[in-house]
Amino acid sequence: MRFAPLVTRAAALLLLTVFLGGGAPVPSQDDVLERVVAGLERADPDAVLVDAPGRVEIVLFGQGGMFRRAQAEHVLRDFFRRYPPDRVAFSSPSSSDDGQSATGRYWPRSGGAPLNVRVLHRLVGEDWELSSIRIDQRPVVRTSGR
Repeated sequence: MRFAPLVTRAAALLLLTVFLGGGAPVPSQDDVLERVVAGLERADPDAVLVDAPGRVEIVLFGQGGMFRRAQAEHVLRDFFRRYPPDRVAFSSPSSSDDGQSATGRYWPRSGGAPLNVRVLHRLVGEDWELSSIRIDQRPVVRTSGR
């Protein structure tokens, strides 16, 4: 029967494709930003930091620095306790050869003016790593002429 060799060839081709392609696809730039946004909306430090390496920069209202992941989770958990989210929105990310940045707004449930957020990811090999989160009342990115 000719059906069996066809199935065997198809299976071999599929295995070869997975092997040569490296398995799971590399997350896109949009995917890594969406994970951060979803984590911010849910006030979930673990979800925000899912793409963070061993150390990540967290700066809140001008204070902060480089933190180990466990410390960064604690810092974000405290931020979410003080400023639970109502809504989060980001503009399209801007890209460079080795990373991307995105700016957005974080509206606390308590009302008032939205907070400004800037998220930086860098490309390390084939993986996107979260390198920095900055949250402030003032714009976190300077624009020319202002």
